[in-house]
Amino acid sequence: MGFLAILPCGAFPFSGGSDGPVRKKVKLLNILVVEDEPTNREIVEVILKSEGHCVTSCEDGQQALTFCLSADTKFDLVIMDILMPVMDGLEATRRLRAHTRMQEIPIICVTAKASGSDEKTGMEAGCDSYVKKPYRRKELLAAIQQTLLVKGKILPDEVIAHDL
Repeated sequence: MGFLAILPCGAFPFSGGSDGPVRKKVKLLNILVVEDEPTNREIVEVILKSEGHCVTSCEDGQQALTFCLSADTKFDLVIMDILMPVMDGLEATRRLRAHTRMQEIPIICVTAKASGSDEKTGMEAGCDSYVKKPYRRKELLAAIQQTLLVKGKILPDEVIAHDL
């Protein structure tokens, strides 16, 4: 039986000593996860929280709009499922991109739809990156890292996970 520690925002699962290997600076993020499937949502939350990131989750695109456009909240990144009830991820992304404050926030689409045309449709809607389900922990973190680098949201000497 395994052991899983859920850490609060900003907590690190380990720390390096002064005589250990030199590590890049870990940048902690405030991330919105938009996923209607509870198990998938929980998996993403555990992955991100284990790296010290603050995670807010919601179940559909309409809730994502409410969270993102709230004056109280500023997200560094949105991870958006595509196929959801109420409002799908593509429509939510289009509507988010219509607001000035959301134009520069990276949005990563995640979906089980795996065709090239689906990826193109996601990018045309305003997604910055596209991750196909099922994905492994390292694939998701690498996609986040690459997207943030390309968008200029992190510096080359920063990482979003301890093992990247």
